[in-house]
Amino acid sequence: MTAPSTLRLAQFNLSLAGRQAGEIKAKMLAPTPSRQIKNLAATLQRVRPDVVVLCEFDHPGDGGDDGALAAFCERHLAESQHGDMPIDYPYRYLPATNTGLKLTVPVSEHQHLTNAQQCHGFGDYHGQFGYVILSRYPIEDDAIRTWQHFAWHQLPHHQLPTDYYTEQAQQALRLASKNLVSVPVLVGDDRIQVVACHPTPPVFDGPEKRNWRRNSDEIHQLIGLLDNADWLVDDKGAHGGLSPKTPFVVIGDLNADPSYGDGDKQAIGALLHHPRVHPEVAVGTQVPKSDAAQSHAFRFIEGKGRAIATHNGGLRLDYVLPSRELAVIASGVFWPAPDDADYPLICDKNGQEHAHSDHRLVWVDVALS
Repeated sequence: MTAPSTLRLAQFNLSLAGRQAGEIKAKMLAPTPSRQIKNLAATLQRVRPDVVVLCEFDHPGDGGDDGALAAFCERHLAESQHGDMPIDYPYRYLPATNTGLKLTVPVSEHQHLTNAQQCHGFGDYHGQFGYVILSRYPIEDDAIRTWQHFAWHQLPHHQLPTDYYTEQAQQALRLASKNLVSVPVLVGDDRIQVVACHPTPPVFDGPEKRNWRRNSDEIHQLIGLLDNADWLVDDKGAHGGLSPKTPFVVIGDLNADPSYGDGDKQAIGALLHHPRVHPEVAVGTQVPKSDAAQSHAFRFIEGKGRAIATHNGGLRLDYVLPSRELAVIASGVFWPAPDDADYPLICDKNGQEHAHSDHRLVWVDVALS
């Protein structure tokens, strides 16, 4: 494939989490595709990202594909949806995930926990709420780094609630609710590190605020990766994160809004104002936005007019954050207005959004050398 002059990078939370293992695979292989799957595939065909992180896409959890992702790519993305041109993603990566991976020690003595709450990351089965990476350009598989096993207590100044977890759980519990990964993508002469993660939502808590604390600390772990911090040890025992001046893009549903919602505003603010993150895309004039979002009635925010929202509740949760080394050409949020021909992709005729996702696709175009 000829190297392009620009690269479109995207984040899309698909909300494809089944109630039981194998449910999403069955939907992908069904003779008649569901409207949701067709609309999600059509959205990707409309926006046509070159590299995209898809959050909440169930898979076996161990890094393998049970056929669901292959079916999505080969039966849905590679087939025209609503008249759109098919799109091919020959390079795919399914990070192993902590969701649904049960701890082997007692978790808490304070209350009865569900099976999903006794896992390293919340999930009724291993792989629920996992994420995947699709690319039109080669992934350097041998150079992928992961921090799935990094323990929460290893984070400097961690906020692990010691009065909630047992001593055994405090030593065993991993920090990443899914995984933190750094994936090199090769585009011609360019090598860009795709840093992906999906921190836990900072809600569904008791007074110990374990999820709020964990979301904050997962973001601080991500900041440590950008800082090339020596305390950060990957799953192969190597210390540090990204070397200085390495071009990167942080992509993920971070479940944190810098102004609204329940997350730690200081943590997400520190990431958005990080000296290595492109300031205009993080907090400036090139923050991805959609004019149509301004007319949407938000659940979590009173009033209207928030063009930078990426969730139908009005929060900015989904991020594509290039490094300063990358020249940003354009950015946006796929959020069609009610009078737009694409509106049926996100809402049915009754205005219900179950036929799509509660998140919107976010994209950023960067120039390549």
